[in-house]
Amino acid sequence: MIERHLDIPTTDGPMPTFVTAPDGVTGCPAIILYMDLFGPREEMFDFCRRFTEAGFVALLPNLFHRLGSPVFPPANVKGEKPHPDAQAANRATTLDHTRTDTRAIVAALDNGLVGPRADGIGVIGYCMGGRHALAAAVAEPDVYAGLSVHGGRLVDDTVDSPHLLIRHLTVPFHFAFAVDDGTCPEDHQALIRREAAASGPHVTCELYQAAHGWSFPERWRYDREASEAIWQRAIDMFRRAPAAPSPAS
Repeated sequence: MIERHLDIPTTDGPMPTFVTAPDGVTGCPAIILYMDLFGPREEMFDFCRRFTEAGFVALLPNLFHRLGSPVFPPANVKGEKPHPDAQAANRATTLDHTRTDTRAIVAALDNGLVGPRADGIGVIGYCMGGRHALAAAVAEPDVYAGLSVHGGRLVDDTVDSPHLLIRHLTVPFHFAFAVDDGTCPEDHQALIRREAAASGPHVTCELYQAAHGWSFPERWRYDREASEAIWQRAIDMFRRAPAAPSPAS
């Protein structure tokens, strides 16, 4: 496995990106991971490594690069609120930023900056990243599948609410909901389910019996059963890429 930190050029300056890739391959599917509001860190680097062990190039961009690429300590006690600066960075990072950044990543893959050629792109977003993965799946024609994992702020009261993008999805996309999730409460989940049903069978939803943030092994909310279930769901979706490998589970 090859791993490195790259500065991918964007129209708003360089975007620090952690990259892992299989050694000795010229092409394979790529996975873009969209971070939570705490930013890239070792437990997310491990997600990238696990995808690469399964045969994929994995890229984890710092979506806060316009703000100086901060990384925040995760809230790791029940009831603890994220740092106010993390919440502000979350609000400041728009879906238009995501579309720009995703295009920059695709260009970097196409021009050889990353290494292996991308034989299709999958997207997966965690918490904050869920809505950014959704935006990327709608905007980028090279994306062939995506997931929102305990995604937050998918519904708001504006005309640009992320959930309104669901009917524009043309590729398989899975929404993994958490129980008792203040960032995506039951009424939001119900609205997303209705939009998914209207979009077609390629958009799926499932409620996992775990709390928001269950994927992160260093968090108090970590739930191994839910984490492994969504890992297998992601692998099953991403292995459908043209010329995809046969990833290990």
